[in-house]
Amino acid sequence: MTSSGTLIVETVGETGYIDSLTVQRKLAEGSAPFGIRLMEGREVQKYDADSTSWVSDTPQTGFGPLLVREINITEHPDRPETWRVDFVATGMGPLLNDSSEVIGSPNITVSTVSRPRNVSAWREGATVPADTISAGAFTKSPWRTGTDIGGDAIDINTTPVSIAIDQTVVQIQKIMRWPYQDWNADWRFGLTGSTTAGTVDLDGLEQYVGARNTEAFLGFPIGTLYWQSVEFQPHHHEFRLVTLTFVYDPWKHAQQVPLVLEQFTTPTDTDPTTGMSQAKTVLWNQVYFDAFALNSSNYSTWFSAAEWDYLDDVFN
Repeated sequence: MTSSGTLIVETVGETGYIDSLTVQRKLAEGSAPFGIRLMEGREVQKYDADSTSWVSDTPQTGFGPLLVREINITEHPDRPETWRVDFVATGMGPLLNDSSEVIGSPNITVSTVSRPRNVSAWREGATVPADTISAGAFTKSPWRTGTDIGGDAIDINTTPVSIAIDQTVVQIQKIMRWPYQDWNADWRFGLTGSTTAGTVDLDGLEQYVGARNTEAFLGFPIGTLYWQSVEFQPHHHEFRLVTLTFVYDPWKHAQQVPLVLEQFTTPTDTDPTTGMSQAKTVLWNQVYFDAFALNSSNYSTWFSAAEWDYLDDVFN
């Protein structure tokens, strides 16, 4: 989103040499009699005499105010000490109405692609355990039972067969605003201009990346969705294109392994038809026990209310 404006400035009563840089410094000083302050990287503000304070004079979006990105100052060719000031302010996100409500749809997209995961399989049609959750974390008990997983034996003389199981890669792309500075040089975040809320905790990404879902998300059952990555790519000034990548797996990202005795031998059964020796007991091996949950009470780390409503309404 782009907004532009033009000011005509007369330098009355100034002493010394006046050039465009002098005018630019005056605009950035924030003089109440001057009535407007303008500087690259800040929002345009005007002075309100009634409240004796500076107020925003730029459009507001769902990500906060537009900021000035370019200022061009030229002296009027026919009027000495008169300057034309052209400025351009830009931002991103849907506009807000007078009640600070979003106008239009959120800037978010969801894409999916199917791909195979080649796995070593001893059984076909095996039962995948139902995850159990305690205090928001996965427990290991459903995966460490020592009980055969069932299904039809397909290994060849205890050697597994390579098969492809269908995975679905889900990517959510959205715009996120990095911190921007106000006229006091304080770092601000988001629409409310908070100095704390909305910070990006890069160290905190570890609680999401590499984890499985403890709650159904985007219509995918518990335990089937693996949070693969988070990417922040430069997009427009302090705005970033954020890509969240998830992978759905019908095996819940687990592997099949045959039971091995202490003597490193694998108990076998003999197929009466083919005469092949096949693994007698096959187990699940689950290594992803880190957990993440996205729901209506904690989505704000990643999504706005409008973005969450879109995901919740369309994909659940």
